[in-house]
Amino acid sequence: MDDTKTAVRRQLQKELITFFNTLQLSFMSVTDRKDLELAGYFRTELALKLMQYLRVTDAPHFYGLPSLERTLRGMVHVTAVPGWSSYSVIMEPFTICKKYLAGLLEVISSFYVEWRGNAMSFMGKGVTKCTILCLLHLSHEMMAQAPNMDWVSLWFLPCDNSEEQFTSPQGLAWLIPLWVDRDPEVKFTSLAIGSALTSLEAGCLALAESCQNISGGLWGTVMNILLDQSECSMVRREAAFILQNLLVIPLPTEEVKDSIWQGPCVHDEESGLSLTGKPALQALLYHYHFYEHLNEMVRQCYLGRYTFDLNCSLGDSLVAEKNSISDFDDSISSWRPLSNQSQSPSSQSTSETMIISPAHSLENAVELQATTSPPASVIHEVPVNRLMAQGQSDTTTTPSSSPQDSPRSTIRPNQCAVVTPPLLSAVCGLLDNLLIVTPKDTGTALQQAHTLTALSSLVSSSLLERCILEMKSPLPRSSHMEYTKIQVLFLLQFISSLSHLLQSCLLADTQLVMQDELLTPLLANTFMVLSIRSKNGLEPELSAAVHQAWEDLFHLLATLLRKCGRTSLPSVTAALAKHWIAVIDTVCECVHHSVHHPGLHVACLQFLAILFSEEGKRVLHNKESACYHPTVVFLLDEDEGSRTSVAQLCESIIQNHVRKSSKDVLKHIAASALLPLLAISKSAQKCALEASLIESCLEEMKHIHAQLNLDSLRPGKAVQKKKDDHLSKELKLVMQLLRNCFFRNEGSKAAALGTHFISVLHSLWPWLLMDDLLMQTTLHLLCVYTANYPSGCSLLCMASGGLSPHQTAQRTAAGNSLMHSIVKLASQPPAENSIIQQMTFNLLANLVVAHDCKGILQKNNFLQNFLSIPLPKGGNKCLGILAVAWLKLLLNLSFGEYGQQIIVKMNGSLDQLAEMTKYKHKSNPYMVLLILHNICFSSANKAKILANDKIIAVLSACLESDSPVAQRIGASALWALLHNYQKAKVTLKNPSIKRRIDETYASVKKTVLQNQESQQDVYHLKCLENLVQLLSS
Repeated sequence: MDDTKTAVRRQLQKELITFFNTLQLSFMSVTDRKDLELAGYFRTELALKLMQYLRVTDAPHFYGLPSLERTLRGMVHVTAVPGWSSYSVIMEPFTICKKYLAGLLEVISSFYVEWRGNAMSFMGKGVTKCTILCLLHLSHEMMAQAPNMDWVSLWFLPCDNSEEQFTSPQGLAWLIPLWVDRDPEVKFTSLAIGSALTSLEAGCLALAESCQNISGGLWGTVMNILLDQSECSMVRREAAFILQNLLVIPLPTEEVKDSIWQGPCVHDEESGLSLTGKPALQALLYHYHFYEHLNEMVRQCYLGRYTFDLNCSLGDSLVAEKNSISDFDDSISSWRPLSNQSQSPSSQSTSETMIISPAHSLENAVELQATTSPPASVIHEVPVNRLMAQGQSDTTTTPSSSPQDSPRSTIRPNQCAVVTPPLLSAVCGLLDNLLIVTPKDTGTALQQAHTLTALSSLVSSSLLERCILEMKSPLPRSSHMEYTKIQVLFLLQFISSLSHLLQSCLLADTQLVMQDELLTPLLANTFMVLSIRSKNGLEPELSAAVHQAWEDLFHLLATLLRKCGRTSLPSVTAALAKHWIAVIDTVCECVHHSVHHPGLHVACLQFLAILFSEEGKRVLHNKESACYHPTVVFLLDEDEGSRTSVAQLCESIIQNHVRKSSKDVLKHIAASALLPLLAISKSAQKCALEASLIESCLEEMKHIHAQLNLDSLRPGKAVQKKKDDHLSKELKLVMQLLRNCFFRNEGSKAAALGTHFISVLHSLWPWLLMDDLLMQTTLHLLCVYTANYPSGCSLLCMASGGLSPHQTAQRTAAGNSLMHSIVKLASQPPAENSIIQQMTFNLLANLVVAHDCKGILQKNNFLQNFLSIPLPKGGNKCLGILAVAWLKLLLNLSFGEYGQQIIVKMNGSLDQLAEMTKYKHKSNPYMVLLILHNICFSSANKAKILANDKIIAVLSACLESDSPVAQRIGASALWALLHNYQKAKVTLKNPSIKRRIDETYASVKKTVLQNQESQQDVYHLKCLENLVQLLSS
């Protein structure tokens, strides 16, 4: 009777745990907040109840193995979901974690450590697997729930021997035997625990101390595992993560006594020399031929999917063996990563796991079918358990099967396990940290071994595209979908990890990436990946992976352009042009993801901002034409096939900026892309005009003006200053947008004529005077607006007493116009080398082309200040900034007859100009001559000019100048004086002047006859011919 009760109790326990495990699977589809809370409460209570089964009075050696294993498997399901400990009403989450840890460490020590591993305790194999997996889940739960970082010591095992009561505890030494277990699942999971613990500095120190008595220590042990070709990829991957974590703690460059962290230690028994820190790391990498092994990994990498061979004899035998097992719990055999967990592929090891699907039948035994592999890499024995399917997704992918689920599998000594993309993703993360720790040595090694080129050659955009198309058009069998999905996730994860590595390479040394054999195919694949359509047909997990890959690639492209924009821009543009329309679709999708995927949104806009900025620099430096085709400007404005897409791109960016609040940081990110786009693209300016961006900016300026006035009435200087800074930044951004809308676009300037643009600026003028940066932005805006636009110049002379829409602008002489404010600003005694002073004169140089502006300048006697400009003294023969600014203003003023007369009417102006010809100016040495040249064309000025011996001497001396430009200016000016003015002959018939004219004419005529004539030479000869003819008559 007792035996019957016991059997019923055991069967009931088995069925209950199976039911609870299946129930937890169903919780994975719950989305309602209330249901999630209930499911969490159930999970925590179940975890506490399961924990009680481990707290028995008997010694752990005598546990009932089947019952214990089922309990542990239930605990695996419970702990697989992050936050499983946080729903108890009677116990703190971290307290639950500590109780779990104590119980699990007791089990693992009883069934593994005390029995010297599975070699002596084969019956505990399933218990060991489940316990280790629970510990892995627990490590990540403790990271999330721990109130501080001092929880690693809780993982130490004490010494159980009574004779060793006063010795130091084992620490983490209990993990080391698990790393060399014969079962790859145990190896992988225990290494993943090591990876989780070493994510904290205390874990690195504890694990290193626990490995002191092992040959090679921690660094050598983990390096051996990583480079062991017979190990499966998941095991090697976790070893790479541990090394990556160890490199986070700064390494000393030389031996430091009493240092807590020495890093690797290398001792040469023959010479007796010891190395620590960075030198030891380099010696370790050299000893293990690290980079040669990495290249071998790349050559052995298998990019294909995991397919099925139902005729495989091994598979048949495994099916037969499995079907003979009576005590098999088939509720779970597949573990998958949480789709809503965002995790960096290159920085974190195996983390949270969850159960998402019922067990696959063993008929779906996995076999890796590589299209090409060397004889040494052929896998003759393939494990059934999916953990052995070399490599899984970035988060934990582990089975929860019983020890009978899969027979023991080993890889023969002469075999090489298949290298998978997840392993190379971890290797990229390791290289990333190595590049940070020892940038010069690592960069040199990568360059010599061509490792980056080899890794980049594995980015197969065509394979990725083909797999995604299969996902959108699935095959009849769902298993194919599963494994195609895994393949896509692996490839995308590798792309992300490689992108991070290449970014670090660019930051360390651009030459590591700027190589044609690496950069050209990399850019081609990059833009093909960015052309993938993720809107339709992809499930959320895949879509999230695609978005993450896009984000990392955008960051890589942005870093490339930022570090070497001038040299990389042609390559980037050429690759972009081949997928231009598809990439625009991707960009528009990313721009719209500002809420759900802000990281992707920001990365995309930052790439566009740098791309458009680099194109703007190219246009500025190469005004005529680019040395390559197509350019970004061509793609934006001249490519007929993409006009609709470009309009969609511009509209997306503009709307994304306009619709966001001024306090939203994403508004400024959008503006950083919109500003250079407006500066280089006529299409973008047209879209901005159609979208009423100018009107929106003006409304925002009015709002800022009202807010500034309102805040000025409130007390509190500290708060006031902070608000003013924010408003100043907003105002500056708005004016920069307006400036780029107006840049070389008469249509946009004309649209502003019918608005209160000038009135708004005039009303803001008192605030602008208090902020030099804002004033510079305002003057820059006005310079762009008034350039080659007389109507806009005249608008500044209108009265603007307010912002009322019913107020009409009128001409005024009372000083109530923006033009008067600008003249007043220019009249103030400026500081030396004042930027505001230069920009004010640049603006006035634009404005003097308008008749109204000339009148205001004359009536205010502003031009009289030119006569008092201080000129350099002593040996300094270069004009100052203020003098040059005045010359630019007078040069533009001299283009019209009215302006020419204004200049000559100023008493002393001709003498001042003649004196200034003695000084040099590097950027434009002929400005003074051009002013004198222009005023010679006014009939009213000729008498005064001819009466000034200094001016005549300057012009006649030009004929003998070494500069052809000066010669042409002098000849043209003298001809202008003689034209229709007979009195000029008396002065110019001076023998000295006539001799110069005759000699110059003969010389130029000879030069023109001998050489191919240019338009300037023809005009020069014509001037001299007319001079000779007029003076001879």
